[in-house]
Amino acid sequence: MSTMDAIKILKDSYHIMAKDLLALKRNRMSLAALVIMPIAFLVMFGFIFPSGNTQQNMPVGIVNLDQGPSATAFTTQLNTLNKNASYMSFENFSTVDDAKTQINRGKLYGTFIIPPGFSYNMTHGQSANVIVYVDNSNPQVATQIQSVATSTITGLNGMQAENNVMEMGKSANQTVNAQAVVFPYTPNVKTTIPGQTNYFNFLAPGLMIMIVMMTVMTGIPEAISKEKEMGTFDGMLSAPINQVSIILGKTTALCVRGFAQCILILVLAMLFFGVTIQGSIMLAFVMLILGIFSFVGIGIVAVSMSEDQASSTMLVNLLMFPMMFLGGVFYPIQQMPWFMQTISQFIPLTYAADAMRKIMLLNAGIGDVFYQIIILVAFGIVTMAIAVPLFRRSMTR
Repeated sequence: MSTMDAIKILKDSYHIMAKDLLALKRNRMSLAALVIMPIAFLVMFGFIFPSGNTQQNMPVGIVNLDQGPSATAFTTQLNTLNKNASYMSFENFSTVDDAKTQINRGKLYGTFIIPPGFSYNMTHGQSANVIVYVDNSNPQVATQIQSVATSTITGLNGMQAENNVMEMGKSANQTVNAQAVVFPYTPNVKTTIPGQTNYFNFLAPGLMIMIVMMTVMTGIPEAISKEKEMGTFDGMLSAPINQVSIILGKTTALCVRGFAQCILILVLAMLFFGVTIQGSIMLAFVMLILGIFSFVGIGIVAVSMSEDQASSTMLVNLLMFPMMFLGGVFYPIQQMPWFMQTISQFIPLTYAADAMRKIMLLNAGIGDVFYQIIILVAFGIVTMAIAVPLFRRSMTR
């Protein structure tokens, strides 16, 4: 291919891109969707999958069957310890059956049951049993209740142990650091990202690359198949335009749309959801381009293998939706079962989202995401090597 041929391909690609963008500008509904979709995704998924903190003010019952001084002191300490975090909202019940009835009606998530003999065990140097009755019909809520109940009782154990150590020190006429005796190890947690972070920090980079994937993979079948059905595509094929120019021009127009949505997501995430950007924005956009390169071949293959817009869109959705949920956009891949983790290794979105997250949140450089870059480039080359011949063959049908 000569230099003049390459320049002509680029010029033709530009004109096709300009045509598609002009059509987008004239379609007010598409323009509105261009803005509304990323906002809806960011808000909806950001609140469906919250910041990772435990739910607050969970309704929990307390059934005190002992009524002794130690049991009363336990419930007082339980309320005092919960005031700071407000994880639970307590309601007292006289019988276990009353509390279980409220659980069955969905009014309570669980209940603390202080059995008879609690105070006796406490005053006679024995371990006092506390029953935590949990509604596990909702596994997520049950896990939170168990976690909060366990940490709360652990905190109460520490408070009681400190009191015991202090009493022992007084009886022995010694000054004792009860905190050091009960808790000899003090954790000092430091994080890779300074300041407070939330789920939006995890969501925004993956959402940006996912929006680009959706725009490209659904946009190519829509753009080409629609023009086929309208008859305008035959006009492009009869013009002295290289078929590569058609692919390049339409892909570039879709890239402009995808980049506009990504910028909107980034701005909203920073302004309203506290997302902090630690790395290079330019490198992040380079990664977006590589992501587009890895996805575009899939969209072209879908167009080439389909006779109309409906079938090509169906094929793209069949490929795209598993990628959305297996690519680590909404939750870490490490939380998936092992066989799903294996499947995710064959999805380009996995590497694109991981690289975007490292660049934006951990200030990773090219060397840190070089492996992901190689995978995306390789995936793009392979899919384009399959897509372009298929596309040319489909044009002759």
